[in-house]
Amino acid sequence: MLLLKVLWICILTNNISCSMYYLNNFHTDYPDAHVIVVGCGDTVSLSCPTDSDNDLFRSASLVPAMWFRLYENAYPQALILGDRQLIDDQRFMLRTQNQDRHLEIVGARKDDQGYYICKTGNTVRSSYNLTIMTDTCIGIIPNHTHVNINDPIRLVCRIRSTDAFNEKNIRVQWTRNEYPLVNIAESLSNYSSIDGTLYETLIIRKARKIDTGTYTCRYGSLLSATAHVIVNQYPGGSKSRRLISQINGNKSFLKASLRTVVVSLFILYINLFSSSPRKYI
Repeated sequence: MLLLKVLWICILTNNISCSMYYLNNFHTDYPDAHVIVVGCGDTVSLSCPTDSDNDLFRSASLVPAMWFRLYENAYPQALILGDRQLIDDQRFMLRTQNQDRHLEIVGARKDDQGYYICKTGNTVRSSYNLTIMTDTCIGIIPNHTHVNINDPIRLVCRIRSTDAFNEKNIRVQWTRNEYPLVNIAESLSNYSSIDGTLYETLIIRKARKIDTGTYTCRYGSLLSATAHVIVNQYPGGSKSRRLISQINGNKSFLKASLRTVVVSLFILYINLFSSSPRKYI
């Protein structure tokens, strides 16, 4: 009996898959698709509503709902048939709520972005255009900073769109003004994984004037973030600030010198007056 059920599911899967055609333009073929915008790490719930009429519901229940992921200029990928999961990714799960069949995606990643539809037989029950916000998947801390010459530069790239955190899967590349940072004597890079987030740290031990520029952290082909670094040529601030400080210091010195001269002249006058002969009447 189990073998027959499996065979029936396989036949049904092939029939429904064959009824799906090569997708050219999702927006043209599914103009009423729901637009869903979420961030990396969020849980997404896509609904597959059924007819409210009981007779129609009973007839539709004979044909299980099936979830597909669509790709433009490609054939669809079957995700779920009825109660059976057809992909190995355990983040995709089926939920039932008020007779609706929900496709739930736990811990959304950037590569989950795309088009999804639910069908029963040849009837499309729902369609979705899922967008994952890139800035929630990757970012550099800080994204704008000033440092002095010979001070260290430290940038942390935060990534929340990876499927596994081990040395083989890390593909982070740092660039400055679009040129790769490959000189290991100049920079150090290390990583750590905390709460499902990858932290890639770039450290430049002693900043130089040429280190001023736009730094980019790239992960794979989908994610990138930028930060702006400005290296001040004069420690403690700009040259103009130092000149202003020197001028203010010179003014204070001149004031102190003038006070000293006045006091000295007054004392000299007192001494001269006291030493002159007095006339008595």
